Amino acid sequence: AAPAAPAAPAAPAAMMDPFGAMPAAAPAAPAAPVAAADPFAAVSAPAAPAVPVAPAAPTAPAAGGDGTDSGPITVPALSHGGLTVEFECTKPDLWNKQSSTLVAKFKNSTDAPIYGLNFQCAVPKYVTMEMKPPTSTTVPVTAGNNKLVTQTINITNSKLGTKNLQLKLKIGFTSKGTKVDHIATCSGFPAGQY
Repeated sequence: AAPAAPAAPAAPAAMMDPFGAMPAAAPAAPAAPVAAADPFAAVSAPAAPAVPVAPAAPTAPAAGGDGTDSGPITVPALSHGGLTVEFECTKPDLWNKQSSTLVAKFKNSTDAPIYGLNFQCAVPKYVTMEMKPPTSTTVPVTAGNNKLVTQTINITNSKLGTKNLQLKLKIGFTSKGTKVDHIATCSGFPAGQY
């Protein structure tokens, strides 16, 4: 008896891809995903159907230690030559107590605009800071004017609870033709919060 001739290889369309699905005889409408297509489905715990879930709203306290958000607080920074600076302090992320936003508000109590505002801050090594430019370098007379010049400072106190926030401030401006430079320290932030 003669040995049987080897069978001819199947056409490429009929070949099975070991990493793909079985070839379909005819194109079908797209079906919903089938859990059995996962080769490890039998060994893993049964999975719940995939349903998109919206993240829960943060519930951690912000500035208040009693579980309530006490809202923004105002800390006086400096007052010199008719220019007063106050920080409006808030917690932008309820879940991150170390992060704070300070908005410096510049008030001009003189009878003429202040020009060339230059405000600088220095922080200790345990604090990181991102300082944005002021909304204007000209501070109008505040009396009767509700438009304030502001400057936003984002800080992160990595030693919150053990070391309080302290800022070294340097301000320069021109008032009534006279150049004014002033250096101050601001440490009036509530202990354990900023």
